[in-house]
Amino acid sequence: MLVLECPGQRKAAGVNLRLEWAININPRKVRMSDTSQTALIRKLYSAMGDVNTFKSLLADDAEWDIAEGFPNGGVYRGLDKTVSGFFPFMADFEEFYAKGDEFFESGDHVIVLGHYFGLSKKGRRVQSRFAHFWTIRDGKVVRLQQTADTLLIAQALGK
Repeated sequence: MLVLECPGQRKAAGVNLRLEWAININPRKVRMSDTSQTALIRKLYSAMGDVNTFKSLLADDAEWDIAEGFPNGGVYRGLDKTVSGFFPFMADFEEFYAKGDEFFESGDHVIVLGHYFGLSKKGRRVQSRFAHFWTIRDGKVVRLQQTADTLLIAQALGK
C-alpha cells in the first residue's frame, strides 16, 4: 500500500491523519516469472492446435470435460479417447487455436480466460471467449474443464 502525506493534513487530538491509497497492479501488464504449472499451460496454448504437442503434455489418464454445444462436446477419459474423440472437430477448420489472455494459479490448478480463433472450411472467421480450468499432476495435465461461447463456433460451422 502506498501512503501519501497530503498538504493540508488535518490534526486530530495531536495525531497526523494521512490519506492512504491502495494501488492495484494490472496483472495483464506486469508478468512475474511463471511457475512450472503456468509454464506448462502456456506451452499448450503456444502449440496452436498441434495435437502431437498436446499429447506430449497430457497424462495417460487425462480427462477432457468440454461444454455441451461445443464441437465434440462431452467428457473424454484417457489420452487416446481425448485425442480420437475430441480433436477431430479441428478438421472442419482451416485454422483453429486458443489464446490465453489471463492466467490464474492456485496450487495444482491454473485457470485461463481467453479466446478461440478460427477460420472454418466454409471461410467463416470466428472469435469466441472461453474459460479453462486446468489440473496438473506430476508435470502433466490431468484434467481440463472448459466452458465457452459455443454459439459463435456453431455459426462459423454453419450449424
